[in-house]
Amino acid sequence: MKHSLRTSLVPLAAALALALAAAPLLAVDAPAAAPKGPVATYLRCLGVVGLTDAQKADVKALLEAAKPKLDALHATRKADREALRAAITATTPDPCAIGAALLKVEADTKAIGAELKTLFTAIEALLTPEQKAKLAGCLEAPKPNADGDDDPED
Repeated sequence: MKHSLRTSLVPLAAALALALAAAPLLAVDAPAAAPKGPVATYLRCLGVVGLTDAQKADVKALLEAAKPKLDALHATRKADREALRAAITATTPDPCAIGAALLKVEADTKAIGAELKTLFTAIEALLTPEQKAKLAGCLEAPKPNADGDDDPED
């Protein structure tokens, strides 16, 4: 009896473990009204480096050129997140299906990161050494309330 109970609980335990590991990846995508995350931070920091009008136009062109590919990658990740959610919430979750879906979401996230790195490298190629130094300083600066502490009095 112990052996059969144990073998039936192993897949369930594996599915639960994968579900817990996947929880951060299941966050619903925010509307694309304004950039968020690394793009918003990067654009904010570009605002402090003192871009010339020509550089602003070039950056805008790079952003517009990258937008369709990034939008497609985000749409793929959203669909893969939904598939992961469906696999996790299935009546009898299949650990292999959950694992495969989780790996797809992770690959999507890495593809988006690689595309952003390519975009940021192209933008940085437009900058002067002084602007690059300002950008690096801004990107490395501590973020306000980054530790989640809303009370500056602590």
